[in-house]
Amino acid sequence: MKMEWSEVYEFVQTPLEPVPDWALRELAQELQRLKIDVDVRLLGVPDAFPDGGWCIHQEDDVWLVYHSERGRRSGPAIFTSSFDAANFYLWCRASHPKNGNGDVGRLPKFKG
Repeated sequence: MKMEWSEVYEFVQTPLEPVPDWALRELAQELQRLKIDVDVRLLGVPDAFPDGGWCIHQEDDVWLVYHSERGRRSGPAIFTSSFDAANFYLWCRASHPKNGNGDVGRLPKFKG
C-alpha cells in the first residue's frame, strides 16, 4: 500500500517514540491478560489468518488493522502510530456492540 500525504499534513518525528515491536508486545500481553482467544504469535504478520481473523501489521509507513479471510482484506483501519493501531486492534477484539454500551463516548463492555 502506498500512501501519499500532501504538505497540509505534518507528522512530528520524535526520537522517544517506541519502536513498533513495543506496541505489539504490549498488545500481546494485554490480549493474554484478558484471555482473548488470539494467537499472539501472529501479531505483525500480514494476512495471517487464511480461515478468517483480525490482522495488525506495518505496511510501508502506516499500520493496518483489518479482517483477513482467504487472502481478502475487509474493514481496514489505517494508522500512522503503532500504539494507536494496537489500541484499535484490542478494542475490536475485546468489545462487542451487543454488550450494551452503545452510547457515544463510551466503549462497549468487555464481551468475556
